[in-house]
Amino acid sequence: MYKDSVVPVKAESFSGMAAKSPINQCIKTVLRRACVEKRLTVGLLPAIQYLSQGNNSALFCLTAEAPPGDSATHMQEVLLQAFCEENDIYVIKVDSEVKLRNMLGCRTSTMDFGCLLVHYPYTDPFSDSQEFDLSALSDAERDLIEHCEMNWGHTQAPVIKLPEK
Repeated sequence: MYKDSVVPVKAESFSGMAAKSPINQCIKTVLRRACVEKRLTVGLLPAIQYLSQGNNSALFCLTAEAPPGDSATHMQEVLLQAFCEENDIYVIKVDSEVKLRNMLGCRTSTMDFGCLLVHYPYTDPFSDSQEFDLSALSDAERDLIEHCEMNWGHTQAPVIKLPEK
């Protein structure tokens, strides 16, 4: 049943233009850039805590499917996704927590990679104003936004199949 809900990734971009990179490559690029720029919250509980503090700087919420039988995690994910949708945070479902961990180069399994929040870039990271600089979004971030906009409002978001490597 789960494998049937995984959407195979197509090679075209979501900008309607010639293919730049597949959506799974966009995810990898966005995650690595956000990690370097310290715009990433890793883990389901840290993400929930961050969002519960009234922070509205999240651009994307990437979630991996909860393991079968883990109803508590599944309930938290459903609530988190509902919160994100209500607050205009793009939700992207992926097929594997392990693949997310590997994309970021983390080989240890002690951290929870079931949920990642990618935050907006700021105009000045040393400023107290915390204004978003939308012009600082990368092409990969723009492609992910376009992908999310195409799927906004669907009852079941597609699950992106990430590459094995």
